[in-house]
Amino acid sequence: ILPMDTQTHLEDLANEIFFELFDYLHALDIFTAFASLNKRISSILRSIPLRIVISKTHCRNQIDFLSSHLTLHIHQVISIKISDTIRDDASIISLLFSRHNFINLQFCRLTTIDRSTKLDNVIKQIKTFDKLVSLNIFNLTEKTMNAVDKCELTQTMLMHQSSSLRLIALRYGCDYFNISDYISLPPNVTSLDLYIAGLSAIVSVRSVIALIRLCHRVRSLHIILKDTSSIGDTDIYDPITIPTLNENDIPVLSQVISFGFILFTAWNNDSIAFILRCMPNLKYFFFTFGSCASQNLFPVELLDGYVWQEMLEVYVPYLSKFEFHMSIWKCFSPTDLDIVIDSFKNFVGKFSNWHMVIDQWRLQCESSGEYLVLRTLNYHKYKWIINIFMPAIHSGYFDTRSTMEIEDDHYLFYVNELDLNIYIASERSPIPCSSPLFQQVKCFKLELPIVPSSLSNSLLDIVNFHQISDDDAQETVGVGV
Repeated sequence: ILPMDTQTHLEDLANEIFFELFDYLHALDIFTAFASLNKRISSILRSIPLRIVISKTHCRNQIDFLSSHLTLHIHQVISIKISDTIRDDASIISLLFSRHNFINLQFCRLTTIDRSTKLDNVIKQIKTFDKLVSLNIFNLTEKTMNAVDKCELTQTMLMHQSSSLRLIALRYGCDYFNISDYISLPPNVTSLDLYIAGLSAIVSVRSVIALIRLCHRVRSLHIILKDTSSIGDTDIYDPITIPTLNENDIPVLSQVISFGFILFTAWNNDSIAFILRCMPNLKYFFFTFGSCASQNLFPVELLDGYVWQEMLEVYVPYLSKFEFHMSIWKCFSPTDLDIVIDSFKNFVGKFSNWHMVIDQWRLQCESSGEYLVLRTLNYHKYKWIINIFMPAIHSGYFDTRSTMEIEDDHYLFYVNELDLNIYIASERSPIPCSSPLFQQVKCFKLELPIVPSSLSNSLLDIVNFHQISDDDAQETVGVGV
């Protein structure tokens, strides 16, 4: 035991402690704090794995500083996570890949790629990576990333032959019109995430089947489908055509146990069932339905829990987790929330800790319309989730139902709603729950006509806000908590 007055200096620490310390730090932090400390630390820095993290909060000076130190350490970089757009510059991915050759890279995540960014050096290096384990391109914004790079990057990854590659996630919209030209995925890929975007003929069952044929060893599959047709082209509901296939020609993915399916197109239950029948051993199913280009396109059978129950029991009998989120604009007959909730109640006993909620806004328009949000209690825990924010809705009516029997627990469905922006018309909006729903809201904007304070206070009962007086009633009420 050392005496109480003994001082331990940084230089007294064992090398093992430094190795463990540096394992928690990113390359920029390490070089900023330790690069010029002393010869011993410099020697340690030459033998540790480096992880590069660049976010949108960084600035160009920091990037140049990092790049200057990477010159002698580039062979140590095993992981990069780079936002292409930073606080005062863009095309950072192109900058770093043109300056450095990441020969030992294992994990690569590139985000928010600017349209002006040239990815030729990136693609050239990716082709040579023989230690790459995971590649993740996250670029959901349609206005960024040029089409030529999308096509070449997709072809490079789907034909990559690295035996170490396990995960491919290409989250940028691509039509995959030539998907049938590929023979198979890289040999050991077990996780695949693709974003297919295009006209209705592209986001079809046949396209997904062509993709599925490549996934021989995949265990975790995630697909986003988005119909990019204009509203004028999609005014009439035209159900997705189910292809005619020989029963022996339907692909079977016996190893897939997790499937995430995100739809921004008008697939009905028959279309979804056709894909699920290809995954007989599925255990985890995460489904998202986002609003389509036209309000008339929603297949109403997706609101029927009995339809879902039959589909899942027939095609995925080993399913142990089913989470979903559906956002729906409807311009036809109003939905009876009690009927919807009753149809899903069988799932409460089937899946552990399973409950669902449906919210309804009646729209103020010539045709009787409504906006519906259906979601399960634990959907937000799904790691591949797409953030679907509750929009500002022109409404004179709000109602909600859930499968929970205890009304005071209803708020649990809203714990992740931090921002709310709702327009409510002059008539009184019924408040269906006795306790506040949005207890975690930090910013709530209500757009209201000038109304008596009694009505305003009734509307604010759904959140934990203070009572207001007649002098406070305004056309727009913005509250920050």
